[in-house]
Amino acid sequence: MSSRTLPRSLRVTSAAIVLALAAVVVIAAVAMQTIPALIMASCVALSAGITSTVLMSEEIREVRQKFAKDRVRDARVIAEREREHLDVDASFRRAVSERLRASEAEISRLRADLAAGSAQIDELEERLATEQELVAMLGVRPEIDPRIVTPAAEAEGAERGDASGELRSA
Repeated sequence: MSSRTLPRSLRVTSAAIVLALAAVVVIAAVAMQTIPALIMASCVALSAGITSTVLMSEEIREVRQKFAKDRVRDARVIAEREREHLDVDASFRRAVSERLRASEAEISRLRADLAAGSAQIDELEERLATEQELVAMLGVRPEIDPRIVTPAAEAEGAERGDASGELRSA
């Protein structure tokens, strides 16, 4: 049975049978061609029409109620799905906002590190410029202590031991 076709109910079948019987009575009365038979056939046809109309109106009312219940159920399902979509959307927005805040915090931290590094570079450039000025003024390049460059040289000096007992500065 297709979902689009409705099964015939007892009311619809009863209404069809009542109308068929009324038609048979009218045909029999016409065949008899008597006035009392025609009057009786018209009364039967009228009552059959009223009865089938009542039966069909009750059937239509019941079918409309079923469809209305189906629409209400469908509306509730759609509303529930919409709430689920809204919840998913809200959680997605919260997650994106948190990630954005974390990224902004990381950016501000990196900017602070960059500013500190830039300040350190500026300080080192000033020291370099000062040393270059001193070198230019004195004409002598300061010597680098070999103990700073190679720790092995200091170790050898410690092994030899200095007999003079003087303190050496780095």
